[in-house]
Amino acid sequence: MFAQEGVISGSVKTKSGMAVAFPVISIAEKKLTIVGNDTGYFRFSKLAYGTYTLSVSYLGEVLYTQQVTLNGAEQALSLQVVHTTHTMDEVKIIGVKPVIARQSDYVGKMPLNNMENAQVYTGISSTLITQQKIYNMDDVVRNAPGINKSNDGWPGSLMYGGVTYVSRGFSTEVRALNGLASNVVMPSDVQNLSKIEVIKGPSATLFGSVITSYGGLINRVTKKPYEEFSVAVDAAAGSYNFQRLGLDANMPINKEKTFLARLNVATSNQGNFTDNGGYYKNTLLAPAFTYKLNDKVKIDLSSEIYSTKTAGGSMGVIFTLLPSAVKQYTAQILSGMGLPAANINAIVNQMPSTVKEAFGTENVNEFGLDRFRSFMNKNMTANSQAMNLNATVTYKLSPQWTSTTSALYVSGSDEGYEGRFILLPNVVQALLTSLPTGNISFGTPGADYLGRNSRKFESSLSTHQIQQNFTGDFHIGQLRNRMVIGLDYYHYNSSSYWRNFNGTLFTVPFENFFDVVKLKGNAPNYYDFEKNRLDNLFETKQIGTYDYGTKNNIYSAFVNDVLNLTGNLFLNAGLRFDRFVAKGRYDGINDEWTEGFNQNALAPKFGVVYQPVANKLSVFANYQTGFRNVNGTDEKGSAFKPEQSYQWETGVKYALFNGNFTGTFSYYNITVNDIVRNNPNNIFFSIQDGTQKSKGFEAEILGNPTPQFNVMLGYAYNNSKYVRADASVDGLRPITAGPYHQGNIWLHYHFKEKTFLNNFSIGAGGNYVGRTWAMNLKPDGAFYVPAYTLVNAKISYDRNNYSLTMRVNNLLDEDIWTGSSSIRPQMPRQFVGSVAIKF
Repeated sequence: MFAQEGVISGSVKTKSGMAVAFPVISIAEKKLTIVGNDTGYFRFSKLAYGTYTLSVSYLGEVLYTQQVTLNGAEQALSLQVVHTTHTMDEVKIIGVKPVIARQSDYVGKMPLNNMENAQVYTGISSTLITQQKIYNMDDVVRNAPGINKSNDGWPGSLMYGGVTYVSRGFSTEVRALNGLASNVVMPSDVQNLSKIEVIKGPSATLFGSVITSYGGLINRVTKKPYEEFSVAVDAAAGSYNFQRLGLDANMPINKEKTFLARLNVATSNQGNFTDNGGYYKNTLLAPAFTYKLNDKVKIDLSSEIYSTKTAGGSMGVIFTLLPSAVKQYTAQILSGMGLPAANINAIVNQMPSTVKEAFGTENVNEFGLDRFRSFMNKNMTANSQAMNLNATVTYKLSPQWTSTTSALYVSGSDEGYEGRFILLPNVVQALLTSLPTGNISFGTPGADYLGRNSRKFESSLSTHQIQQNFTGDFHIGQLRNRMVIGLDYYHYNSSSYWRNFNGTLFTVPFENFFDVVKLKGNAPNYYDFEKNRLDNLFETKQIGTYDYGTKNNIYSAFVNDVLNLTGNLFLNAGLRFDRFVAKGRYDGINDEWTEGFNQNALAPKFGVVYQPVANKLSVFANYQTGFRNVNGTDEKGSAFKPEQSYQWETGVKYALFNGNFTGTFSYYNITVNDIVRNNPNNIFFSIQDGTQKSKGFEAEILGNPTPQFNVMLGYAYNNSKYVRADASVDGLRPITAGPYHQGNIWLHYHFKEKTFLNNFSIGAGGNYVGRTWAMNLKPDGAFYVPAYTLVNAKISYDRNNYSLTMRVNNLLDEDIWTGSSSIRPQMPRQFVGSVAIKF
């Protein structure tokens, strides 16, 4: 009764350091058997002091046996097994490997289990990507609660062409690669990715301000080479001229398996489903190498070489001619005609004042826009190409400390034509045609015309980052510390050239307006918006070229520590110092740099995790910060300081029923201070006292009721508004905030052996996205995109070395539009069939 008891715990990894998911660990003397989690972690508690025989099995094969002596409170082990092909065979263990990763080396800049981390994140694994048979970032990110696509970006632009997502009421983009800052549009294909991490909340302490928003960031984690030879090929084709071919080849280079190589390749073509036959072409080449110099030093090298060509892709329909803008332009025109101010005011006061009055509706689905009409020629193309090089040297300084030196270099260029459509309220056409007659008309509410607008662009950019991290796992007395100390340097350099032309809006000169076309019915000029006519305008009516360069440097230092105050209580504290040096914009005409400035910023973070039940239930709270560098001065000449954000959050994380049900429930509250806004008392200056608030609730439930069945459920609610801002948006919900409500679900079942459906699997899921504001201003009012439900489904036949799949996207064929400021139609119902073979 008085025998002392302790704990045996540890993790199971392969020789290359890869976690063995769900290993079976047994203690022969006690006849105890448990299953480790997806990171290989296991724990035996309440064991009497003594010597035990520990064995590790995987898929029925014993991989490791060891004698363990327990004579203290806890015996922590790190077990290294000699893996077999079963360990690495991703095809064979689909439905067994976790679809959501529960450990990350990047979220905390150190190896840390999700249950120990006070920050909320979702790690979407390559297993889920394979299971769902999805190929692009849009479809992957939809699996994370509280994330939805806000805008598609500028087609072909390397700096602005990426998809914009909404997280916790703020816009964010995919600009992180293996924890480093790329700050350019990343490849949309997920062929070379092992995981996508959706990290929530302000995260400047560890990631700075370049790739983070106040709602979080999205980190792409690339595949690494391993010690077995394998080749996997995936070919897919579908409706709307979709074709894709992917290759994943891995092999050891030498007999000792210390030099490893992996190559991922993907090429795809997707028709844009409109009547012009346009398309998007993407090519990705991603080699990766690992060299183990010795037991202490490992070198990882990887690269992405990618190109994109867009033909006939527009930036969507935008809303720049709102009632207030139309009134302003009308007053200018009437003043130029010599009308007295009293007459001008009388006319302007009779004009529509709100979106509802001018357009007849606030619902963008009621404008009569046809998602299959392109309104442009496919010879309006845009191209981009880029390359990145990522190098990491890991050096085991001691059993407690590891040095990681990482570098990322990115270079790219783009060129092409913009295509924008501006929805014109009927009052514009009525006014401009009736003014010369002297009998002014305001027309009828509605929008019968689109204004077609274009510019020509070309740009280039390069970035490079060097980050040195020292990661420690050590004890001070009985207290375990996991710490990272980091130094970071980031450089950004870009150059852009834009060409504009002098156009007309009906009969009035208007920059970059090509023409006006009827939205419905007879439109004789429908096919006129094309490259050759635009080139003629750039040659004969070019005005206002815009040529500039930008160069920034950022110097940072940070520290983050996770302290095990007890076996169940974890404290986290971190701090970043950031020095931002902007050389500004280069003016080639005057050979000078302008708008340069320097700023310093501090970004602290704190967190606490308490586990009432070890590794099964965590109650957490965090305080996280972010910042954004801003330039300018107020009317007193005082320089602005960085904009600051503060989040506090609390919730629970759980891993119940032997880890078969996991998830998170959390409530967050974010405040952004020091926003620069117009000075209400002096229109020639700005002041820095603006505030925005965002708060909400997020829930994620992941379950495996049986080994063959997995369930993913997510829900998010967000309430955002400006509480001190420019008069046009004060008190309103930002258009970048996304919907109030959104949800996601995915159900997947892999049929057991010994049934007639053996080796078949079925999956279905979808996303609900609530009403979203595409425009929201005073006094005009709002345009909104109504709520929609996107449903996808798939069925596949999976064997050890091959699989056959049929997937349907947008199963209900909903007419979906998304966007903020602009709107763009999304893919109609699409069928995609694929064949995957692995050698």
